[in-house]
Amino acid sequence: DDVFKSHVLPSFFFSFFVFLVLCCSFFFNDTATTEIYTLSLHDALPICCLLRPTSGTVKIDDQEITKLTESDLPRIRLKNIGFIFQSFNLLSALTAQENVEIVLSLSKVSRRQAKKKAAEILRGFGLGERLHHYPRQLSGGEKQRVAIARALANDPELILADEPTANLDSKTGHKVVEILNKIAKEKGKSIVIVSHDMRIMDIADRVLQLEDGRLSEAGEFVTTDVVCGMIIKKDKAVAKKTYKNKEYYFCSKTCYDRFENSPETFIKKEK
Repeated sequence: DDVFKSHVLPSFFFSFFVFLVLCCSFFFNDTATTEIYTLSLHDALPICCLLRPTSGTVKIDDQEITKLTESDLPRIRLKNIGFIFQSFNLLSALTAQENVEIVLSLSKVSRRQAKKKAAEILRGFGLGERLHHYPRQLSGGEKQRVAIARALANDPELILADEPTANLDSKTGHKVVEILNKIAKEKGKSIVIVSHDMRIMDIADRVLQLEDGRLSEAGEFVTTDVVCGMIIKKDKAVAKKTYKNKEYYFCSKTCYDRFENSPETFIKKEK
């Protein structure tokens, strides 16, 4: 068979620990949809135990998963990793509770215990009145909370979220990411969010950016408009000003003018 190879990332070392929300941001043009799809967490990254890297190693909890056999990988995915998908990926024929139960059943949890634990987790996300509702009867935010509950069912140390806010309005999307942040802090989980939604970056403990095959701290490329609070790409800023040896970037001429008229007002607010 023909083999298609795509060199997406150069060699790099990357590690993270618990109590962390990491947001990986991908900036791309309209023709790069295929490349972003290839990068999406549930489809390609070796850390998901779905594909093997061409070279290098991937370790989860000090276990080198790149050396495991194909038959061992499903167990790692089931026990160590929780997945949250962009389009929720709930089974339409199952209720909210049953969508969470099925993950527990795969882990050999008894049906009675699976039912009880699934209900407890969903109630913890404010879905106590939606246990027996089917996905078609749930709002977008409710579906994503069910998806998060399912990801947490087996108590994994690592949660991978692929564009978790893409199908949600900005307010609901922000609430979902706040839930993930709370989970990381209170339950001691590592959460990696892949997104190009810059509106959620303020919640992450660390933000990395992939652009032109280079993975780097997002601070090199993005900043916050001190006037309106919007996160913007530096090279897309409408205006820039150096004040007291520091560079400030603005999303619009209006923000720039407001800063010009009273810079100290916004610098104090920034602090």
